[in-house]
Amino acid sequence: MTLQEMAVLVDEGLPVKIAIFNNGYLGMVRQWQQLFYDKNLVSVAMTQPDFVKLADAYGIRGIRVETKAEVASAIREARAHKGPILLDFQIDQEENVWPMVPAGAALSETIEAPAEELAR
Repeated sequence: MTLQEMAVLVDEGLPVKIAIFNNGYLGMVRQWQQLFYDKNLVSVAMTQPDFVKLADAYGIRGIRVETKAEVASAIREARAHKGPILLDFQIDQEENVWPMVPAGAALSETIEAPAEELAR
């Protein structure tokens, strides 16, 4: 939440790979508001830093991934990198995460991706 964990990665020499699925929103909150609150989006768009520059400020390799074509090579590079690395995957603002469990539901009530999203 504070990104100070990046200092720990550097100080301790930990080869942790960080992946950010960056849609510029509080993604899961936005998804819930879309699905369960009639798309009444409240306080979910967020100002954020340039995570690649922030990683660089800590001495961590950072890669911005802007297209699907860049995904595989970025993951290969991250896996081959000996130290910590941050991948900032730029995704569509309306992209949802599946499967998901609605509030108060049991795991047996997990929602899979709607058919229209599976067809993409």
